[in-house]
Amino acid sequence: MTIRESKEQDYEQVAELYKTFFTEHNIFQKEKDEIVTYLKDQQDIFLVNEKEGKIVGAGFLVLQKEEGTHKRWKLRHFAFTDDNGKELLMEAEKRVHKSSTTAKIELTIAETEISLEFYKQNGYEQEGALTNHYRWGETCFLLGKSFS
Repeated sequence: MTIRESKEQDYEQVAELYKTFFTEHNIFQKEKDEIVTYLKDQQDIFLVNEKEGKIVGAGFLVLQKEEGTHKRWKLRHFAFTDDNGKELLMEAEKRVHKSSTTAKIELTIAETEISLEFYKQNGYEQEGALTNHYRWGETCFLLGKSFS
């Protein structure tokens, strides 16, 4: 497997991955060309995990705040298949850790997303809950992990 920054030719495969992984997500249930346009418009670090020519994982790493030697990042739209999620997450964490003396990664995840337990198993702690955040009647959780 190879983890790298995305290229434009990856977007159609990523769109298919996202449609499968984010079954409740408003953006990723649209037509493939609309999803590709959305992906092209993003300005953040966009990592993909490629295995034998197929994109099996993807996600955005967004710098939200930088203050001195501390940076706060957000994981967005991290999707993966089978057992490749940990590798993708570790690459994102490695990039964050190298970027500053201290750092924090945060993410907001819906209660219905299958990856909630995955993040907890990888050291992310629940820091809060938001009701009706993405969709009415649904709770989302704020998770975080700090690095020094």
